[in-house]
Amino acid sequence: MKSSFRLAAHGLATCFLLGVLAGCATTQINSQWKNPNFSGQSLISDRVLVACKARDETLRRLCEDQWLVKLGARGVSVVRSYSLAGFPPVATATPDVIRLAANDNGSRTVVVMELTSSDISVVNPGPQLGVGVGGGSGGYHGGGFSFGGLGISLPIGGATVTQGMASTTTVVDTASGALVWSANASTAADVNVAEQVSALTKTNVDELIKAGLF
Repeated sequence: MKSSFRLAAHGLATCFLLGVLAGCATTQINSQWKNPNFSGQSLISDRVLVACKARDETLRRLCEDQWLVKLGARGVSVVRSYSLAGFPPVATATPDVIRLAANDNGSRTVVVMELTSSDISVVNPGPQLGVGVGGGSGGYHGGGFSFGGLGISLPIGGATVTQGMASTTTVVDTASGALVWSANASTAADVNVAEQVSALTKTNVDELIKAGLF
């Protein structure tokens, strides 16, 4: 009876954990806004300047490359900010500087994507050493004691933490400086940051398509 109960409890715990992980494993748009003045206007035939704000240059370039791939597949001509001579680090570039760069290279639209760490994190425990004692007995001065089923687990390696990633994306009309579209998105914790960037970019592009802008 006890064995059956333990198996049932373990099964429920496993199902619960899998459910939680499945819920965290999606990449999604959490909120978005579209300027009603741009309804029905597609940007698919226009050149787009993409600038990504990230914690380091590698992540910035991975991000802008993903926009090139995903928008390029839709027939959009994409200019990556890191390919422009003299373009400052995106983290220090003001909206006016970005718009000026867009005007200079003929980009009617500017996409700015800021990547940050999200609130989602997963702790991956390191390997553990297990010690089990099936049973035993001992005594002193006529007294005695007994124990059984004792198990001890000792960590032998450090745990690692993987962090989720979030993005804030804005689409701006270069000529007027008007905000056309904006959205916040998040993705699951993963050790592969390139996959996180790819997932966030795809989700944003898919929503832009749904909004009729690409």
